[in-house]
Amino acid sequence: MLNSTLSRSAHIGSLSACAPAIAAAMHKDAGLYDVALREDGLLPGTLIGTESGWRGVETVLPGDLVLTFDNGMQRVEANHKVTIAQASLPAHKAFTMTVPAGVLGNRKQISLLPCQEVIVESDMAEIDFGEPFVLIQALILEGYGGIHRVPIRGDLTIHMLTFGSEQVIHCAGATLVSARAESDFSPLHAAAAVGVLDTPRLSLPQLQKVARALKQDTRADYYLHAAADARLA
Repeated sequence: MLNSTLSRSAHIGSLSACAPAIAAAMHKDAGLYDVALREDGLLPGTLIGTESGWRGVETVLPGDLVLTFDNGMQRVEANHKVTIAQASLPAHKAFTMTVPAGVLGNRKQISLLPCQEVIVESDMAEIDFGEPFVLIQALILEGYGGIHRVPIRGDLTIHMLTFGSEQVIHCAGATLVSARAESDFSPLHAAAAVGVLDTPRLSLPQLQKVARALKQDTRADYYLHAAADARLA
């Protein structure tokens, strides 16, 4: 069973043999790489829904069953642990995204990597793209519900849970995040296609449109409640 601890440089070197699969898997985030860390995964302390209850991502082991959005309980193939030294972080990319409690269904405040995909529900997406549930990177949601950047202090540790195929998993309550297929990391499966999820992936401009609609809906709700409070005052 694999639970590796790697520096960023070692991580990149060890995965160079499976570059085609990695390139395909990460292509979805390419438009954000100039402004944010390219890594996805979860930070230590993030709670994951497992067959034995909520557990910190750092305690999940290969063989454990994790609750997924579409496919029930799925077996973890590996928990890849990656440590990025603070000195190797470009200053303009040295941040994570803080999500206040309740904004994405999370019971408590959580931190996400900028390129970590989460699922949001959007009326606009259903009207324009035919699907109400959308995978979107945390960075694109900046400003929605108070989601904001927080500077990284010290080295950054990331845990990437992998499965037999790409999944969407439950964390921190009802927050739904994407998780990679182990084939993304395996030289034996370097040419494997990225798993197709029931939830579609939109282009960066489409995702930005979804985010704008979510923020506008939030502002509309605020003014509606403010007007009601004023009438009742």
